[in-house]
Amino acid sequence: MDRDATQYASLLKSFLDGEISTEKFQAKYIDMFKTEIREFDPSLFVILDALFGDVDSLVLNPALMAELESQNPGFYLSETLLRQKVSVAYEKLLGLA
Repeated sequence: MDRDATQYASLLKSFLDGEISTEKFQAKYIDMFKTEIREFDPSLFVILDALFGDVDSLVLNPALMAELESQNPGFYLSETLLRQKVSVAYEKLLGLA
């Protein structure tokens, strides 16, 4: 795995394994990505940037999710959909060997 991807892969795995809550994962990922100073290989950046958009689109409040979905269908993600996106991103990170 790409050395730069290791820290992110570890965070994703912790979330997928249930070691950290969805809220903690969201806060940690957003903070990590927004404060990143390294220049990533373009293939790694595409994965991390796409996941940033997914993480940022997470809505945990069901009432708010229903309201937002009525305004912009398909844009916001539930926890279940986010877990699917994180799983796909994790597999892609593993493939960057």
